[in-house]
Amino acid sequence: MRSSIRRQLLHLATDLSALAANPDDLGHGFDLLTRSYATPVAEAARAALRRNPAIAPLIRERYWGRWPSQTELLGLPAESLGHAYASWFAGAGSQPLPDPVLQAGSDGDDTWLHQRVRRTHDLWHVVCGCPPTAAGEAAMSAVNVMQLRWPGSAMLLGADLLHRCLEGPAAGEVNVGQAAAYGLELGRVCAPLLAQRWEEGWDRPLADWRKQLGITELVKLSPFRGEMSRA
Repeated sequence: MRSSIRRQLLHLATDLSALAANPDDLGHGFDLLTRSYATPVAEAARAALRRNPAIAPLIRERYWGRWPSQTELLGLPAESLGHAYASWFAGAGSQPLPDPVLQAGSDGDDTWLHQRVRRTHDLWHVVCGCPPTAAGEAAMSAVNVMQLRWPGSAMLLGADLLHRCLEGPAAGEVNVGQAAAYGLELGRVCAPLLAQRWEEGWDRPLADWRKQLGITELVKLSPFRGEMSRA
């Protein structure tokens, strides 16, 4: 085994160990994601996304529409995607995720892919009906595993499940196993989230977006439906 690969595996193992002990350790979580971007599995995943006929047009044009302010979004109808997103974001603490850290020399396609996934992560939470909890993040990691094949998401999900095995279910929260099962099925059924031009439909009802994506009935069965209805 080459020394560079051995070092990479040791770093990943350190991150995974820390996350299995504490899934809320954001430092190790982002470090794990950053290290995973340089793996052959991640490159294969990006290549598959570039070939996806639904996603390729957005990559070619580097699609990026306007993101209104939170105040503007909250002024939209209560049933709209924009209002739901702004309300969720406020409840989650109003802290956008940091930009992904990529290898020097990453091309424009890879940069767009990673930045687009990171920027729309919270929006995907809203559309999929997943709250900003440990279980909700586990569900979204499972969605990413199915839709993006991100190795980092698979490792995050593995750490969540290992933590659940070691510590048992978190009191008062959806079981991580249930969350993972929901996310995997959601990712399988849902139209590609990365292919959506969200910015062209802030004022569209969230229910219409879910119907377009083919997940209306599945979201109704979400283990988080009680939590999201109170949000």
